[in-house]
Amino acid sequence: MSRAAPSSRNGATALSRDGTLDLLRFMAAMFIVLYHVAERAPLPLFAVHPAFSRGYLATDFFLMLSGYVLARTYGPRVLAGGVGTLDFLKRRVLRIWPAHLAVLVAFIAFYLATRVIGLEPQNPQWFQWSQLLPQVFLVQAWFIPGPSGWNIPTWTLSALIVCYALFPLAWRWVSSVRSPWMALAVGLVAYLAIDFAARALIGLPGYQLPLRFGLIRGVPLFMIGLLIARIGETVVMNGRWADALSIGAAVGVVALQALGRFDHLSLALLGLLIFTAGASPAKGWRWAGAAGRLSFPLFLTNQLVAVVWFGVARLVANKLNLDTPALWLIWAMALPACLLVAWLFERLVDAPLQGWVKSLPDSRARARQSGGIREVDAVQAG
Repeated sequence: MSRAAPSSRNGATALSRDGTLDLLRFMAAMFIVLYHVAERAPLPLFAVHPAFSRGYLATDFFLMLSGYVLARTYGPRVLAGGVGTLDFLKRRVLRIWPAHLAVLVAFIAFYLATRVIGLEPQNPQWFQWSQLLPQVFLVQAWFIPGPSGWNIPTWTLSALIVCYALFPLAWRWVSSVRSPWMALAVGLVAYLAIDFAARALIGLPGYQLPLRFGLIRGVPLFMIGLLIARIGETVVMNGRWADALSIGAAVGVVALQALGRFDHLSLALLGLLIFTAGASPAKGWRWAGAAGRLSFPLFLTNQLVAVVWFGVARLVANKLNLDTPALWLIWAMALPACLLVAWLFERLVDAPLQGWVKSLPDSRARARQSGGIREVDAVQAG
């Protein structure tokens, strides 16, 4: 049975759970996992079709989606003075940091174990001790010199922490602008200007900058997500139209990847997809909600699973002299392995950690003040 979505200001429906957005989160997370393991296939998937090399679009989707979801969920409380900047930042950091540290400890344990038994990692540049502290404190995207390493995808969390700190002030500004369409136009021009400057100065588009420049990539996309949410407050879309446009935008993104590299147009369609999926009525798809909840564990654990899985696979293949079909089978099994580990991590690590966080005295007091509002997983994959 579908759950009715309550109304927010200006008549827009509140963000629904267990529906289209949750499904999109999961699908994008799985594409990012595929992107991360594509080079490890017997024939690298990037050589099969260039579309497999565009996993950065799914990361950009998550960054926009983070801004959109936070604005739709917490925006009214920010405007009403129900949540302050420091309290909001503390809440979001406690949502992501304990689980991040748990995976990082596992990374370190695996690396030390391989060294003890005399095995060298396939990519030793990923395991530089000089890069560990920036990883621990999630500041590696704050222009920290040196190569990215350890749990590489967490650069997005590093950028999102700054976005979380800016969110209350940014949302108040976005909400004060009389014309949300004009605000969106300004945001898009600013994003294109940053992209042009990156190309002129470094020779790379903004979405392909080294990960230590993650703030330059992450903050503008997060802001665009806020601006899309602001549009959603003034445009109330019929549910059937929202679903139809969601399907059209998704098909358009896939078709563009088959035709060639159209990154800016793809990002525009992904923004439309976020808007229409957010306007989609409640579905009551509990399976989609369960899949969506796996996006954060998938994001955190897929790099570790890949390092372990393909490290073992390399040893087995060399010892048994496996043929190409067997190598493809081992490679393909990495995807369900990532899913299984993400599910176990969510059940056995992340959920207990969040239960512990919510049992802290400050957390119980906040829950009573907010009427027990459910925390939203606005952290995404990258």
